[in-house]
Amino acid sequence: MDKLNVRPDRYTFPSVINACAALCDLEMGMIVHQLVSEMSFGSDLYIGNAVIDMYCRFGELGKARQLFEQMPQRDIVSWNTVISGYRSNGYWEGALENFRRLRMDGLLPDSFSISGVLPACGGLVDVKEGQIVHALVEKIGVHADVLVSNGFLSMYFKFGWLKDAQCLFEKMVVRDSVSWNTVICGYSQLGLFKDSINLFRQTVNEFTPDLLTITSVLRACAHLQDLGLARYVHDYMKRSAFQFDTMANNILIDMYAKCGNLLASQEVFDHMECRDAVSWNSLINGYFLNGCSDEGFNLFKAMKSSVKPDSVSYVMILSNFTQLADVDKGKMIHCDTVKLGFNLDVIVNNALVDMYAKCGKIKDSLLVFENMEVRDVVTWNTVIAACIHYDDCSLGLRMIRRMRNEGVMPDAATMLGILPVCSLLAAKQQGKEIHGCILRLGFHSDVPVGNALIEMYSSCGSLENSIRVFEHMRKKDVVTWTSMISAYGTYGDGVKAVRTFAEMEATGVLPDHLAFLAVIFSCSHSGLVEEGMAYFNRMKNCKLEPRIEYFACVVDLLSRCGLLAQAEDFIHSMPMKADASIWGSLLSACRASGDTDIAARVSEQIIQLNSNDTGYHVLVSNVYAALGKWDQVRRIRKCMQAKGLTKDPGFSWMEIQKKV
Repeated sequence: MDKLNVRPDRYTFPSVINACAALCDLEMGMIVHQLVSEMSFGSDLYIGNAVIDMYCRFGELGKARQLFEQMPQRDIVSWNTVISGYRSNGYWEGALENFRRLRMDGLLPDSFSISGVLPACGGLVDVKEGQIVHALVEKIGVHADVLVSNGFLSMYFKFGWLKDAQCLFEKMVVRDSVSWNTVICGYSQLGLFKDSINLFRQTVNEFTPDLLTITSVLRACAHLQDLGLARYVHDYMKRSAFQFDTMANNILIDMYAKCGNLLASQEVFDHMECRDAVSWNSLINGYFLNGCSDEGFNLFKAMKSSVKPDSVSYVMILSNFTQLADVDKGKMIHCDTVKLGFNLDVIVNNALVDMYAKCGKIKDSLLVFENMEVRDVVTWNTVIAACIHYDDCSLGLRMIRRMRNEGVMPDAATMLGILPVCSLLAAKQQGKEIHGCILRLGFHSDVPVGNALIEMYSSCGSLENSIRVFEHMRKKDVVTWTSMISAYGTYGDGVKAVRTFAEMEATGVLPDHLAFLAVIFSCSHSGLVEEGMAYFNRMKNCKLEPRIEYFACVVDLLSRCGLLAQAEDFIHSMPMKADASIWGSLLSACRASGDTDIAARVSEQIIQLNSNDTGYHVLVSNVYAALGKWDQVRRIRKCMQAKGLTKDPGFSWMEIQKKV
């Protein structure tokens, strides 16, 4: 056209600009934009919209916005292009801001404006703005538009409004492939995996699933570990173009592995025409998930000759060696990460800190931590957890102070990591400071954090603060109630513990194993024998099979109330063999009450168990000494010497002026 000296007009440039975007040729697009300015088409609305769209598609939002702001006039297409550009690049706030400006500019949004802004409302979970858009849709009368309806469907699922989404879907007169794909994916996002798969099977012949739908259904099959459903989806893929899609095949490998069929995973992998790092990672992780560590590691070594491993590869390998406590192979991988330049990768370093700590190498763990140039909140959470794992609670507290001094903002996981430290050390003042930090950062509404606070205050001797935290919690789960019941039991207030258990059931929260254990424990420490036995017998009605620790709690309940013969009979009636802790509980009670006959029988039971617990040997020895059976005392002492058992000195923590 240029050679023929034919001058481009306002209709030529948009076509050329769109071609540049389609070909992903930003450099040529910028040359055309410059030509537009030189030929005095810069103020043309039609061309301007095309240039803005091109920059948005390339992610050059700064250039797009600058051009948009300089436009002498804008129409609805201009606004829709900018809104869509921000939305498609994940800048939800920008999309919402321009949608508000559109209305302030006096223009009425159309179906494209609405469909452009709804994903932003969903992405930000901005319910208020979503409701404003909904009211606007009713006002301008575009609620029947399938494009708009699909946008609302997606938004409702992101809000978690299942009934609203289902109601809208049923009312839709026209449904396209996007509608069906949105609902199938929405069910999967909300954890309704069976509903997702069932809808897919019912309607797969009525619409064309997209890649997102296929991957959602595959993940649902993996979660349900349903091999039959997995094969059904795989068969569908074989009949469609998805059999050649790398992403779909990667998820297929992962799905088969989670269903326990490594052979099928390997078969999918072997038949893939194009494999990326995710393909290798999926198969390697599949071997690890199914307990085939050596095969997975060999596959990792093979991967390095085909595809460069990424940070996910190394985190996955390190996690596997952490579970196996194989520090030697972990060190080998550490050397590998340094050679390949992953020593600056925060995620990989976090995995190394965790691996060394859990393998008992706290010094190596701290060395990796100290050498890290960049640390994120996960780094600090990991090293705090490492300190706790190594039983160095005071170091954990120092780390939380250092974290705050270095300007790193703690998250809810940080609080959940450090509060148990305060509980173990009975560091009430430091616990209060952390509670203050929780309030300032807005984590007080987090249920697990609230539960940890109840436990912390209870362990630090402040039942009042435990109650205060409990009463201020808007949401309570079974752990919340159990923590409060345990707190009352610890302080000997079994009556309030029983009352709290009843309140929990009245709110519709079903008690679990730990809730029953807590209330039986509370009855034990308050002499409520009938109530404690009633709760124990109720467990079977709740389809909860008592474990050995529940029998131990009942023995303690009977023993504390002096019902020693009844406790002995209860032990003999147990469906499993009693361990040393159960017999030890009864023996302690016998010693306190002076019942020498039962004490002698129980002592023999403990000796026959051949326990290596020093405490029980000392207890039996003291009982025999009290009975005047010195030959037995000498026998126990010799037995302890033969086993190399010694009595450990006791110690306790004390907090003085904020120091433990």
